[in-house]
Amino acid sequence: MLDVENKDWMDLDLQWSVPRWNMAVQLVEAIPSWRVFIFGGSADSVGGRSMGAYDRNVGVLDLGEELRWDAPALEERPKDERPLPREHTAICYDAEEGRLVIFGGWSNKWLDDCWQINVSSIVGPPYAIAAVRPPLGPVSGLQKIQVVGIGFKSTPGAVVVRFIAAGGRHVSETQGTVISDELIECTTPNVVGSIGPRECEVRVQIGIRDFTTTVANYHYFLNTVAGRSLCYGPGLLDDQQAGHVTRFMIQAASPRRSSLVGPALCLS
Repeated sequence: MLDVENKDWMDLDLQWSVPRWNMAVQLVEAIPSWRVFIFGGSADSVGGRSMGAYDRNVGVLDLGEELRWDAPALEERPKDERPLPREHTAICYDAEEGRLVIFGGWSNKWLDDCWQINVSSIVGPPYAIAAVRPPLGPVSGLQKIQVVGIGFKSTPGAVVVRFIAAGGRHVSETQGTVISDELIECTTPNVVGSIGPRECEVRVQIGIRDFTTTVANYHYFLNTVAGRSLCYGPGLLDDQQAGHVTRFMIQAASPRRSSLVGPALCLS
C-alpha cells in the first residue's frame, strides 16, 4: 500500500485466496469504510511455475481500521448463468444501483459480454448507524430513543428502524424521524409477543435504500415493579448536604422476579 502523504510503500502481508494477476479491481466508497473489489484474473491454483488458470471469484477488501479480506457468498440458483472465468476485464461501479458491471476480457479468446452483480448488501447505503441512546428499555416499548450515526440526510424517504434478535428469527420495526445528518429519533416498539427480554441488533433503512450494514445493540428488559425495587447507598441517608455530589444504587425487579441493576445516579 502506498502512503501518498509520506510517499512510502508498505507491505501489508495481507493475502487472499491464491496468487493472481491480470484481475479487475474496483475501489468503492462505503460507510464507515471503503471497499476494494477483486474479480477474476489468472490464479495460481496449483503452485510452482504455473501459468495460472482463468478465475471468476469475487473478493472484497475492507479498508477499515482493521484491514480484512472477505469472499462473499453469491446468491445464485443451480441453473443461474455466471460469467466465464477471465482476465483483463473492464469493471466499474454503479453507485445508484449498488452494482458492479464487468465487460469483456480474455478467456482463450476476446470476449464482448456484459455482466452485473448487485453488491449493495456489502457496500451498504450512504448512511451508517453507530449507537443507540439509551441502549436499553422495557419490552412494552414506547420509549423515545436516539439512533446515532452518519449520513442520515443523504437519502430522502421514510425511516424504518428495525430491531432483530435470535439470528433474525424475531424482528420488530418502528418509524423514525431524521433530526440531523447524525441523529434519528424514534419510539421503541412493543416486543412482548416477539423479541421479548433480550439483546437485539438495530439497523436503519431510509427510503428505497438497503438497511445499514453496520449495527448497534439495544437491550429489552421486562417491565419493572416499583414495589419490588430496591434503592440503597449513601445518597439516601438523612444527613446529606446541599451542593455536594452523592450517589445511590437502584436495583429494579421484574414481575418474574428477575432483576436488572441500574447505573449509579449522581445527585447534587
